[in-house]
Amino acid sequence: MRSPLVWIGGKGRFTDRINAALPKPNRHLCYVEPFCGGASMLFSRPAKGVEVINDLDSEVTHFFTMLRNQSEALQRYLQLTPYSREIFNAWRGVADPSSLSDIERAARFFIMTRASFHGDLSRKPSWAYARVDDNRARAAKHVIDDELLITAERLRTVYVENDEALGVIHRWDAATTVFYCDPPYHPLTRADGGYVHEMDHQAHQELVDVLLGIQGMAALSGYQNDCYEALEDAGWQRQDFDAVCGAGRTRQPRADGKEVDPARMESIWINIALQKRLAAENSRQCSLFDFSDPGDERGDEDAA
Repeated sequence: MRSPLVWIGGKGRFTDRINAALPKPNRHLCYVEPFCGGASMLFSRPAKGVEVINDLDSEVTHFFTMLRNQSEALQRYLQLTPYSREIFNAWRGVADPSSLSDIERAARFFIMTRASFHGDLSRKPSWAYARVDDNRARAAKHVIDDELLITAERLRTVYVENDEALGVIHRWDAATTVFYCDPPYHPLTRADGGYVHEMDHQAHQELVDVLLGIQGMAALSGYQNDCYEALEDAGWQRQDFDAVCGAGRTRQPRADGKEVDPARMESIWINIALQKRLAAENSRQCSLFDFSDPGDERGDEDAA
């Protein structure tokens, strides 16, 4: 299952790699995304246990709340909304989205993310279109008609929060909590902005300090930078993989004159508690109560 939103810095292309660094879904665990954005990771995982998504951007949480609570009305509104530059520009000019009706506000956000280049809403976005190959209108229609109600059903058992990430981490922290943190990339690791709510070096440092003191399991995504060295010094394990950077106006020219997105090295850091959990799962030396799901009659991978 995919996120219905296009999101700058979203992890939709990397879900398999990141899920390999996270525990298998389990009803005895609490899974929390303090920086959910488009929530690609949540949608890539089976629904099980307690699940929490949070974002400081109220447009994100409003969209997911309306998708969950009024999915059919939202779907119908979007089906009647053409993929139009005029509509895009009109919605772009709305200074206060909360002045719109709940349904129009959610529809506006959906269209703005899908019709902006790379889902970049931090600046005055441009209407995205292509003369060949990339039919944005058809892609949006497919999501609206075929996927929207499925993702709405997925959200029925998910807690949706709109708060500061550090507060959410403190609130949900426990030994059985799994945090997947995907904050805005550190400003020194990218060319320019791209996020509605940016994080400066101090904010990243505060996040690191909080993560070093939690009880729970944690994974943090980002690009390597000095701020995260404290994690590795404390025993966190770093895993690297190649990624293509499609954000931040960093496209590079090819010999034939076309532009391509440059390769970057994406990293994920996992704390000691999570390393132990993954080792236990991999070795199958799991206790029936802590690591299996005996009440699940579907015979999932957690069963002993």
